[in-house]
Amino acid sequence: MARRNRRRARTVTRRRRRLPSRKKVSKSIGSQWGKISKGAGVLAFLSNVTGSDMAASAGQPIGVRAMNFGNSLFGRISGFTPFKNAPGANTPQTIGIENIFNKWSGIGAASFIYGLLPVKQLPHKGKAKTLGKSLLSAGILSGLFMPGSGNPHNTNLLSPSRAITVSSSEVSYT
Repeated sequence: MARRNRRRARTVTRRRRRLPSRKKVSKSIGSQWGKISKGAGVLAFLSNVTGSDMAASAGQPIGVRAMNFGNSLFGRISGFTPFKNAPGANTPQTIGIENIFNKWSGIGAASFIYGLLPVKQLPHKGKAKTLGKSLLSAGILSGLFMPGSGNPHNTNLLSPSRAITVSSSEVSYT
């Protein structure tokens, strides 16, 4: 029983070659959609709350506009205006439910409902649902602090001007 030319089978372990280091590839828009939606919601909130007050600083330098923005934002939400000598220093605190149905809450509700539709062929339903939640919540929250337009039942839905009241005696049926 000679052990001639008997070789033992060697197990070969191969080492993985590391690829040369690559620059990190920027993430796609799809993976950043949550951040994009949150940013859109924040911009919608700020636009609704400060939109009507920013006309006071139109054409002014950027510093004056920033002070007006701060006065408008803090004034509408808390009643405190940090810059007493800037435009919009007398911005009152406004809290009311009459403006919660605005353009951003409408767009958000439509987008959220689109994301909930049970049709599989519709594109970007998940993204629409995420964006819809953000815009709907921003529209409702900012609607609480938007300046009121007086009696909400007296406004025209097609334009921001007052609705025209016509008495029945002035109408001609000829």
